Amino acid sequence: MDSKDTQLELHKTLEEIQNIKNVRKHYAKTTSELTKAYKELEKFEKLLDKEYNDWKQLESMSLKSLFHKVLGSKEEQIEKERQEYLQASLKFNGMKKTVDILEYEKSLLEKKLIDVTLLENKLKTLKKQRSKELMNSNSPIGKELRELLKKMDRQVILRNEIRRAIHTGNEAAKSLERMLAFLQQAKNWGNWDMAGKGRMASYNKHDAVDRARETAFQAKHVLGKFQQELYNLGAGSFTFDIRIDSLSSFTDIFFDNLISDWIIQQKIKNALSNVYSVKDKVNRIVQSLGSDLQKVDQQVETYNQAKEQIILNS
Repeated sequence: MDSKDTQLELHKTLEEIQNIKNVRKHYAKTTSELTKAYKELEKFEKLLDKEYNDWKQLESMSLKSLFHKVLGSKEEQIEKERQEYLQASLKFNGMKKTVDILEYEKSLLEKKLIDVTLLENKLKTLKKQRSKELMNSNSPIGKELRELLKKMDRQVILRNEIRRAIHTGNEAAKSLERMLAFLQQAKNWGNWDMAGKGRMASYNKHDAVDRARETAFQAKHVLGKFQQELYNLGAGSFTFDIRIDSLSSFTDIFFDNLISDWIIQQKIKNALSNVYSVKDKVNRIVQSLGSDLQKVDQQVETYNQAKEQIILNS
């Protein structure tokens, strides 16, 4: 198949897929209308039965009974009920025709409903083939496509790196959150300890600090990974201003502030303040990365649409 045949087959397949999608939309709309029509038909059928019964009941009533029930002649009342019955009959018959038409239309559409998967796979294959033909050509369009794909590749790589950085940043934030919880426990138990509430408060305080210290090792490791991924992305990729080196140094300050078995409340407060500061910094970076990711996603989509247009129209 030469390039011209590929392009013709591609357009034909694309049109077939679009036709099937249109049939699906029409089928869904018809099905919805038919459901509503069934409900209306049921309502008019009940009304028709009611008007018919009223008419026949009036015909069977004696003149005396009619006089006690309504004013006017029996003939007039019968004619009135008959007209109401005829109106109900017209509404019912009209809706019945609507239902018949919709059912017929639905049956025709059902015959046209086919699985679009095979055609979509065929379209993907044709697009790849057409893209390859253009890439291997020396035409201006081929050159344009090659440059476009290079730009797209760079954006896709950048997107993957940003996603990894966001994931690592979120993991770091979770570790810091656990540290804050343990330090807050130590602070609370420390208040009890200073108030002379006994050995249990002192034990719980030290236990919470030990847990915070263990979590700090995990946090330091994850923050190191986060820092490296930010370096890999490059400062030029971001719109925020932050000294990345400061991220890895906070645990050193933390360990300096917590001295083995002798801890005072002020140093716990200092450690809390330090961890809060780093967590806030990490969250701001992750938030900024999220904004960058949206921009990259949009750029990839723009390139992808441009690529589709070149393949379909060249």
